[in-house]
Amino acid sequence: MSAAYKLVKDVLKIGRGENVVITVDTAGDWRVAEAVAEATYIVGGKPLIMFYPSPPAVGRAADPYLPLQPLTECVKNSDVWIEFNKSWLLYSTVYEEAMRVGKTRYMCLVGMNVDMIVRTIGRVNIPVIYEFQRKLAELTSKGRRVKITSPAGMEVEFENDPERPVLVEGEVSGPGEYMLFGQVDWAPIEESINGRIVFDGSIWPPHELGLLKEPIILSVEEGRIIEIAGGREAKIFKKWLENFNDEKMYCIAHLSYGCNPGAKLTGNILEDERVWGVVEWGIGSQSSTFKGKLGLASSHTDGICLNPTLTIDGETIIKDGEYVHPILRKLADNVRI
Repeated sequence: MSAAYKLVKDVLKIGRGENVVITVDTAGDWRVAEAVAEATYIVGGKPLIMFYPSPPAVGRAADPYLPLQPLTECVKNSDVWIEFNKSWLLYSTVYEEAMRVGKTRYMCLVGMNVDMIVRTIGRVNIPVIYEFQRKLAELTSKGRRVKITSPAGMEVEFENDPERPVLVEGEVSGPGEYMLFGQVDWAPIEESINGRIVFDGSIWPPHELGLLKEPIILSVEEGRIIEIAGGREAKIFKKWLENFNDEKMYCIAHLSYGCNPGAKLTGNILEDERVWGVVEWGIGSQSSTFKGKLGLASSHTDGICLNPTLTIDGETIIKDGEYVHPILRKLADNVRI
């Protein structure tokens, strides 16, 4: 309850009289939705929980399984929308309409459970994590050429576009799309992404995957996946992509740093992509907030790379999964309360 109150008051800044829609599907954690609704009421907001069967897909692919019209009408007319679904509505028709209308502060907290909300929100020093993220974003936005390697064999290079934003997640200011803090993300110049991306932490969706037993190796040329290698899990992932019959599902949409000190690798992708020192790659739909070239695809997936080493214009930011840049090291010890 303390973490829920912190989310409502300090992160989302919910005010008296605001209409707050909380969505949670049957694979989500009802206890979290209920606690956040109670916290919303305490600060004077007007909570509405929308509970529905978990769809077997995410993004636009989830549309046929949803009570689409009533869900969309409620969400797009809310002041705040908090998403606790396991199968996310991010990039769905509901999301598109809410962003088009433009009055809603939307935060994607998919799959959040009781343990996770305590670790990743309740026990995090929010002002310090915001400062850490801003410094990390500043270092990234000033650089041009990025190289990432990992012990699992990742070796990929790309260029940043100085005109595109580097997003500091979790800092809410007005209507728009927001994510849980502990992540700094951006979209590089798509056609500049070349090399080998290796997922060795987790990937989701598809629903059959999560924590990985074997690495999934993606060969990437000019921002597109041209080959997928690995074991049984790689075959599942390859078949999942093929089933969409959508060329955009092979496009690299964005990447991010993980920097939430309370996050741990669990198979819940919302948490996994915030594990301290990981790199996450998004594939498929690309949010308009990245100011990239791709737009929406049939769906979206995210994969986690463990223990990376990342350099920007030759300067090391992360080494073997730890932030080593002097500016960041000074803040790192104080992000947990």
